[in-house]
Formats: sequence, C-alpha cells, structure tokens
Amino acid sequence: MKVNKKAKEVIQLVLLILGGAVTITGGTTGNLDVMSSGVIILWLDNVWYAAMDFQKRFHFFVFQITFFTFLMGRMVVNYLDGKKWWLEAEQVTKNNVFALTVMALSLVAMLIGAYLTEKLCIKSNKAIKKEKEKKAQFKKNLQSVALLMFFVTMIFFAIQEGEKLIYMAGKSYLDYYTGFHSQLPGIVYTIASFMKYSLCIYLATMPYKKRTIIPLVLYEFSAIPSLLVGMRNPFIQNALFILAYYVLRNVIDNKEKWIGKIEKIILVVGIPSTLIFMTAFAFIRSGASVRNANPFKLLLGFFEGQGVTINVLSRGYGYCLNLPERDFRNYTFGGIIDYFVHGTVGQRLFGTSPLPDGNCYTNGRLSNNLAHNLSYTVMQDNYLKGQGLGSSYLLENYIDFGYIGVAVFSLVLGGILIYFMRGIKYNNLLNIIIMVSLTGIFYIPRAEATGWLTFIVTIQFWACTVGCYVGAWIIENNQWIYVLFKKLRLFPKE
Repeated sequence: MKVNKKAKEVIQLVLLILGGAVTITGGTTGNLDVMSSGVIILWLDNVWYAAMDFQKRFHFFVFQITFFTFLMGRMVVNYLDGKKWWLEAEQVTKNNVFALTVMALSLVAMLIGAYLTEKLCIKSNKAIKKEKEKKAQFKKNLQSVALLMFFVTMIFFAIQEGEKLIYMAGKSYLDYYTGFHSQLPGIVYTIASFMKYSLCIYLATMPYKKRTIIPLVLYEFSAIPSLLVGMRNPFIQNALFILAYYVLRNVIDNKEKWIGKIEKIILVVGIPSTLIFMTAFAFIRSGASVRNANPFKLLLGFFEGQGVTINVLSRGYGYCLNLPERDFRNYTFGGIIDYFVHGTVGQRLFGTSPLPDGNCYTNGRLSNNLAHNLSYTVMQDNYLKGQGLGSSYLLENYIDFGYIGVAVFSLVLGGILIYFMRGIKYNNLLNIIIMVSLTGIFYIPRAEATGWLTFIVTIQFWACTVGCYVGAWIIENNQWIYVLFKKLRLFPKE
C-alpha cells in the first residue's frame, strides 16, 4: 500500500519530534542508551526525508549514509551485540554526551537547511531558461579539451602513484605516513593534480553516457595503487563520486537513462561485496588473519571498524583544551588557511616554511589540521610512528565556533547537498565547482570540515580550469585545430 505525500510528511514530523524529545531526555539525565536511541531516530528521520524524493535528494541521502558509517556504525553494531559503545571510548559521561549532542544538532540543522533550500530552488528554477547555440558549441569544445587533458594528466598521476608502490615494497602500512618523501620533480605532482580537475570539467559539460565510461573506470582504477599501499578511502570516495554522478545525470538528463538494469545489478552485488572486502583488507593490511569468514559478520565489521569517529568526538572534546595554542588557529577552514600561510604565497610574503607530508612534529603542533594536532596531543609517540585519530567536521566546528558553529555549518551543509542536485546544468563554471566538491564532501563526517572546498583557492584548480577554457576558445577560433580534434574523435557525435 502506497503512503500518500501528506502521510509521509506526518511520519517525518513525528520522527523529528520523537527523536528530539528522546535525545533531550537522554542528555539531561545522562542516560547514553536513551540519548543514542534519540540520535538514531533523528538519523532515520533524515533518511525518510531523502526517501520522499529519493533522486532529487540523493546527495543528501549519500551524506546520511556516510554520517552513519563514520559516526554511528560502531554505536549501532555494538547495540546489536549487546555492548556499550562508550565503554570502548573510555571517556567520562559528559564527553560522550557531547558527541551525541553535536551529532543530533547537526542532523536536525541539516534537515532544516535542506528543506529551506528546496523551497528556494523551486522558486528560482522558474527563472532559468535555455542555452544559446554558440554556448552549446563552446561546451563541446570545452568537453574535448578537458577529455584530452584528463588522459594526459592521468599518465602523470600514474607515475606519482607508482612511486608510492615502489617505496612500499617490503614495508608496512604505517611506514608510508612516517617515511615516504617523494623524489619526483614538483612539476609531476602539479600536472598530476590536474587529473581530477580535468575529469570534473569534462563531466560538468554533460557528455553522453558512453563517453563517460572509460574516464570513470580509469578514475576508479587510479585509486588502486593507494589501496595497495593500505589506504582504503580513495577507492571508496571515487566510487561514491561515480555513483553520485550517475544518479545526478539520471535525474537531469531527458535523453538517456543512466541507472538501468546493468547499473542496478552492479550496485546490488558491488556494494556489499566491496564492504566485505574492505573489512577483510583491514586485517590483511595489519598483517592479521581474517577473524571471521562469515560475510554477514564481515559486513557488520565494516561499520564497526569505520564507526570509530564517535570516539574521536568524545576524546577530542576531552582534549580540546590541550590542543596547541597559537595567535590564530582555525580548524574549520584549516586547509585553506594553511594553503595561504604555508603555501607559495605565504612563503614569499611572510617567509613561512612549507608544511611537510605525513606525521611529524611540525604538522602536529603548527598546522591548522585538527587530525594532526589532536593525534599528536592524545598519542604523541604513536602519532610519530604513523598512527592517527582522524577528525570530523563536527569537532572542528565546535572547537572553532561552539554549538552555534555546528548548527550554522550543518544548516548550510544541508542546503548545499540539495542545491548540488538542483543547481547543476545551467552554468559551466558552477557545474565544475559542484563536480569537484562531490569528490570530497561525503567524507567530512570523519575529515576536515572544508577539505572538500579547499581546491577553490588553489592555483592548480584555476590553472587547469583556465587552461581548458583557453583551449576551448582556441578551437573555436582556429579551424585547423578544430579539424584535428574532429579527426581524433574528441568531439561528441552530433
């Protein structure tokens, strides 16, 4: 029996009120069982909201999944096993109450932000109209230049990743974080950084489905060297990006069906298989044997293993007063600040030194990266040996701006996740920014709050974008280059 729209909205409101009431009750009494239940209900409310218009709210839905995976996975799996997640965190009750409070606050604020943005987008979309023919031709030129740049820069990216594999021969996973220093010329890394940007520029021009298969397969395969080194995150992030792009095109494209039977089969088989493999891989990476070959247990093990960030919230709250003090410190915008202060601009204007790679004293004390600062503060010796706690946008927002910061950031975040689906298609540059953002935004429950946006201030991003635009302009104004691109079949078929 189908539930009508009004009934769905009533269910959503009931879940919101119930989740809020249970969370507040648990928080005021210090009952972590009750408070955890409230957070789960609030999360279910957000998932229900996404399910009410699944395709148009897909990015919002994906974020709820990563939020669950990184912040709630261990909590729920432990609950199913009859365990208490907070016992492993080994923190006093107020620290655990804090972790649940910021999670609940973010979930509610995200929902409000998504709801308000949807209302605004519905009104503003009426004012958006068609592109002119000349603009459409320029887009084809841009698409061709970006595709060519992607293939060229992928070669440099492969060289960069290959160096890591050569270094890791016979070494352990932790050795990479403490001992790897690239010997390649800086220009190789610069050109390699164009790979992701050129792919996003290409995808932002809305190519036909068949023309995306090879670039996207290459993009996913480009994460395999990192996986072999021991880093699982790039492989999953790339896969999430590809999924987000396919769903986005399925919604906005009137000419092609992007999620068909083949894609659905791949999703049904691929998602659980990947999660099981990633759990087994975690044991292999650490040199241990797989503890349980039961696929269901391995699947639960994935969420238990990935869901440690809730412990990072509680421990981070307990140690926040011990973090390095400086004249100016900000973690929410840490990547952007460090890029200016310790990058080329800062080195020339202020005489600063570049931040080194990996776990070291400089990153642990002098950077605006909470993952490094917190790990150094909590586990100094083990941090210097390659271990780390990670970060979360919730903790960074709170340390910088308090509970208000968590609420405001989450409000904006919810709006952005809705806008990414509804604002795409009408402006090339905006499409490019959205595409690059989608490669990292889903990961922030366990990473930097604005790490997904740091690219916007980098020279590499703008150099790649300007280069593609200039290339498209040259094609438009030089007949022989236009003919050459046509012979190379870099243009889409009419």
